[in-house]
Amino acid sequence: MGNAIITIARQHGSGGRIIGELVAKKLGITYYDKELISMTARKTGFALDFVREVEEKQTSSFLYSVYTATQVPTVYDQARTAQFEVIQELAAKGSCVIVGRAADCILFNNPNCVRVFIHAPMKERIRRATEDYKEVYDNPERALNKKDKARAAFYNNYSERPWGDTRNYHLTLDSSIGLEQAADIICAYTMAKFGK
Repeated sequence: MGNAIITIARQHGSGGRIIGELVAKKLGITYYDKELISMTARKTGFALDFVREVEEKQTSSFLYSVYTATQVPTVYDQARTAQFEVIQELAAKGSCVIVGRAADCILFNNPNCVRVFIHAPMKERIRRATEDYKEVYDNPERALNKKDKARAAFYNNYSERPWGDTRNYHLTLDSSIGLEQAADIICAYTMAKFGK
């Protein structure tokens, strides 16, 4: 298989992280998720907790500050820019799976990128979040919707293409078919696109 970068965006509780791990294992390629936080911290010299916080804080002026030189980037902007650079550097290194962090947006024009969005019915997502992830909520549906809104806000800060819009992805998969089966479909698509 030629160089392939598989990015996975996902609804909370859809199993996208686990599917990403399975895809990386099946294809024998590197998997990146939370490691990106520590890589960004090393690149910038910022504290790990600060870089985690950056992922949760929305700054509507970010794109403007990156693409124009009219204002001095904040430390939040610097950390985000560094994380985007880390993602681009990893994609340039070779085949890998990158989960979340707007990687599909950052690598949208990379011809080696396979952009995937994982979703599932709410009932399945609640089951996975509460039983598999051991998350505790008073109102699970509201909590999952809130997490997805935060992901969408983070993504939409950097892209003119809305998070979750099927037109942004090569594949959108309902993970209720099974995580292993979803991973197999992604692997088959990647192999078909890039060859053996």
